[in-house]
Amino acid sequence: MYDVIIVGAGPTGLAAGTQLALFGLDTLILEAKEEAGGIAVKAKRLKNYPGFPDEISGKELMKKMTQQTIDSGVKLHTSEDVVHLSLRRRDKVVKTNHAVYSAKALILATGSGMKGLGMKWETWFGGGVAYCAECTEQFFKGKDVVVVGSVREAVEEALRLTKIAASVRLANHANRILISEQMRRQLENKGIPVIEGFAGEEIDGSPPSKKLILRSLEDGAIEKFETNIIFVVAGVKPFVSVLRRAGIKIHRLGCVVVDEFGRTNIEGVFAAGGCASTIKDLVPSCVGDGATIAIQARLYISYVLNS
Repeated sequence: MYDVIIVGAGPTGLAAGTQLALFGLDTLILEAKEEAGGIAVKAKRLKNYPGFPDEISGKELMKKMTQQTIDSGVKLHTSEDVVHLSLRRRDKVVKTNHAVYSAKALILATGSGMKGLGMKWETWFGGGVAYCAECTEQFFKGKDVVVVGSVREAVEEALRLTKIAASVRLANHANRILISEQMRRQLENKGIPVIEGFAGEEIDGSPPSKKLILRSLEDGAIEKFETNIIFVVAGVKPFVSVLRRAGIKIHRLGCVVVDEFGRTNIEGVFAAGGCASTIKDLVPSCVGDGATIAIQARLYISYVLNS
């Protein structure tokens, strides 16, 4: 039995864990991967993290944060995948591939619920790449957008974006986008060109101009498409289904729906960072979100459960 269980040991989860330990709360962090740090470890250079004016690599920063979290008294279990959640009662039960735990409060810090396509430099931690139009709608207004993906949701998002973007193109990630002829006609009627027969290779450039680099599946030729925003739609990660089965409200594109305090639709369950329905695509903002959600969890335990 813990005071708080955190699912995910990226910058959000580590920051939340450290803060909770400083509050004197017994905290466990569960991480499915072999090492902590999330996708932040892939960042070669972080130039915007406070306290490191000469920049620092994501791997080095996450190593420091992980050690600080452990030193604060947090228990960190890696290679432990959450397979089931039971959240309707006062105590939240978390079942992993190794054990069963319970806690007074649960924090989800799992990172983006969206799958990637494996393109080079495709990441949350960079400008001009998006996964959720509604979460970042204000940045799409009047912009040129290329939607990348071969799933039905890619077509649906491309159609939605025509209401706010200046122009929309749809690039597939397979030989042909598997959609009905009716949907193809909808794309034509909305003036959305479809780029087929290519696979996403790389994303290059910085806002306001990004380049989507595609490789022909027929002859390997490279094509470059310049745009303002590259919108990646590849379906949701398997863990999202665990959250849905537990009754947590999930956006159609995989993020956890939260209010302004990071609360989900289930009392005592919070979400922060890249997995939540707010803009958190930089390491500093994820760390800040983690510390903030730790305060919310402490308030919940102190004033709601004990009232």
